[in-house]
Amino acid sequence: MHATIASPIRSGQLLLDPGQVLGAVFSMPWVSLILAAIIAVGITVTPRWRTRTESRARLAPAASGVVFARYSPEHRTLGVAAIAVIVIFVAENLITGYALDLNGVVSWWRYATPVLTAGIGVAVLLALIATRGSTPPERPVLSARRTWLSFSPRIGSVGAAAALLALTVTTLLAGLASSNIDGGPYVFLEIDVPNETIDPIRPWFYGWAYGVPVLICTIALVGVVIAALHSNAARPFLRPETIVAEQRERRDIAAGITRITTSAALLALAGAWRFIADSGSINGLTIQGDGRSDSYETFWRYGEVAAVGGWMAPALEIAAFVLLLLTTTQLCPPRYDLESVAGVEKSAERETAW
Repeated sequence: MHATIASPIRSGQLLLDPGQVLGAVFSMPWVSLILAAIIAVGITVTPRWRTRTESRARLAPAASGVVFARYSPEHRTLGVAAIAVIVIFVAENLITGYALDLNGVVSWWRYATPVLTAGIGVAVLLALIATRGSTPPERPVLSARRTWLSFSPRIGSVGAAAALLALTVTTLLAGLASSNIDGGPYVFLEIDVPNETIDPIRPWFYGWAYGVPVLICTIALVGVVIAALHSNAARPFLRPETIVAEQRERRDIAAGITRITTSAALLALAGAWRFIADSGSINGLTIQGDGRSDSYETFWRYGEVAAVGGWMAPALEIAAFVLLLLTTTQLCPPRYDLESVAGVEKSAERETAW
């Protein structure tokens, strides 16, 4: 007896379905990276982005050199961390997808890698803030109590929280839906054959064997991100006249942290959704033997939802790469121009109003 799992292609369809071809193209991360690069370049040449960059360079008092020396290493660390997430993610996909045969191997790292890489990058930034970036003030500065949310961008924080929540919920639900065989790893999805006594189909699935490492890395990432945001906000200002410039620097650093966090969660989530969609798309089983062939229809009750997630996965990857590429612009933080005290006060008022 020989059993064959039927593909999602129904009779009468073309051998090369346009939708499947498009899905195969967008299953390659480097395709999403190319599209994201085009979008990111388009964003950086918009008048709004250029105006924001120019206003940042003007927003500083005569102590601009001190501010630049204090914060530029942190900006560069964020840029390097963003590049590391991109390079390691794409390299891992190319190596495991084309150079290595991982048939039968629980390659959990494919989904935990972007989260782990982002966590390491933010941890390096945290160490830099705690050592070099938290020097005592040159002159006493009175300011309100600050928390890890003080300089965090509202939209960016909500986006990061939503991405992390979606990744966590997806991982937990997929783990609960997974199964194992004889006490082995939870890497299977059982799809029953209706009205038949045939054993369920068990394709590989994003189960606990994949999800537990992702959850561990996610918890670690959240912890180090909150610590980094708190350290970035709570450290003392250098001088009273540098407060405006330092506030802007800390907002940019907090924005970079949230972008990297959101991107890592989206990359892991895209891989999970694609994996779940591939497993849940099986809709038939063919058993051949004794000179005959019997076909049976099968379906997973969440198959349609999984298919939607599979189609959304490339969009999540593109969004993640766009955020990472925008973060790489911090590799070259602009130096400040000198500005009069009156100009600084007006800039502070505009910043507060915004």
